[in-house]
Amino acid sequence: MNSLNRKNDIITALASPYGKSAVAIIRISGNGCVELLSGFLAKPLKVGMLRVNTFISGSFTENLMAVAYKAPKSYTGEDLVELFPHGNPVICDTIIKALLSGGARLAERGEFTKRAFFNGKLDLMQCEALADIIDAQTAEQLEYGNKRYSGEFKSLSSVQQLLKTALSSIEAVLHYSDEMEQNEVDGAEMSAVLAAVTEAADVLEKEIAGFAGGKVINDGFKVALIGAPNVGKSTLLNALTDSDRAIVTPIAGTTRDTIDGDYVYNGRKFSVTDTAGLNENTDDQVEKIGIERAINAAKDADAVVLVTDGSDINIDKSAFSRFVSVKNKCDSQKDVGIDYNAARDGEWICISAREKINITALKQRLFDLCPADFGSVCNHRQYDCVVRCYDSLNAAKIEAKKAEGLEIVAALLYEAYSAIAELYGDRADESILSEVFERFCVGK
Repeated sequence: MNSLNRKNDIITALASPYGKSAVAIIRISGNGCVELLSGFLAKPLKVGMLRVNTFISGSFTENLMAVAYKAPKSYTGEDLVELFPHGNPVICDTIIKALLSGGARLAERGEFTKRAFFNGKLDLMQCEALADIIDAQTAEQLEYGNKRYSGEFKSLSSVQQLLKTALSSIEAVLHYSDEMEQNEVDGAEMSAVLAAVTEAADVLEKEIAGFAGGKVINDGFKVALIGAPNVGKSTLLNALTDSDRAIVTPIAGTTRDTIDGDYVYNGRKFSVTDTAGLNENTDDQVEKIGIERAINAAKDADAVVLVTDGSDINIDKSAFSRFVSVKNKCDSQKDVGIDYNAARDGEWICISAREKINITALKQRLFDLCPADFGSVCNHRQYDCVVRCYDSLNAAKIEAKKAEGLEIVAALLYEAYSAIAELYGDRADESILSEVFERFCVGK
């Protein structure tokens, strides 16, 4: 929103998917929304009570259910009305047009949740969790989002409290600094500061270590398939995803661009990228672009699967943190289920993508490569805030141990606290907020 006045508007939007359904949901929020609806409803709204009502606008009538919520006891923290008409687009459009003619405006993407944030109903971490809940594709992602939304991860809130304690202690020392000799510091107070800072830094260190695991749960484990042309990468993508996502032909170089597909294994989402064959001798400019994109996909992936048919290819495996070597076209190989060690031939896991032999073994291997630890941090915005807080705390520990320059310690603690405040949205700028809330639909 571009002005404070827009934040005070009455907003409305369809909160259910557009299309035919038994029931739809239309939301209206803002000071005066109950009075606005009184001009269209046959019966008065009852706060907190869902009642049968009739919406009337000119010759249009619709029997529906309606409920009102009074600020601050609503989703947005302001007066809110929800209408439940029949789920016909013509009906919903007519109701919304009538509300717009009465003084409301269409909500922007995520504006209902944004108002909940501004009114203190949700913090920014909860808003991000809510967006992830809506986008969840697996039960694991849904459970993880719900835990973050409900605040089951307590570590970062404990850091916030520890920093408050540390700041209170050091402010007390600074307050009475005029009564002390130069560089004289109260030992008990500084010990309390150092203990709080150390404990907070330890918590943040665990969160930083768990970031990769949290991101994998939230976004899925990204796998890139690389190898020479015509070794069966596209066939392997189709076998892993149980689909026909990639075109498969005997002609080398069929795949010129990256092709993505997803699958779920042991409840976890995996995103697989098929890439152009790494043909070092090509003069084809299109193929060269495809090879460049293949290399970039491998760099961005959580794991790289090198697919061969037994021929050699020059790959620097040390450039990747998680690397799996697969020998394809082993059509006479026995399927070993999940026991990928039983499918090994030296460093290679022997599979047949065409016959779908040992595909489960490869899936198990990739699952075992997933990070095991995770916390509440799962996106780059959150990670950046936590790292900045951690770095400031480590610098503050060094200064605190010197027993001098307390103003520097205090400044570093304020930096650390500001980073945590930004994590929860207290000091996030408009560009960050816009990026978060644009993930939502207009009705959320």
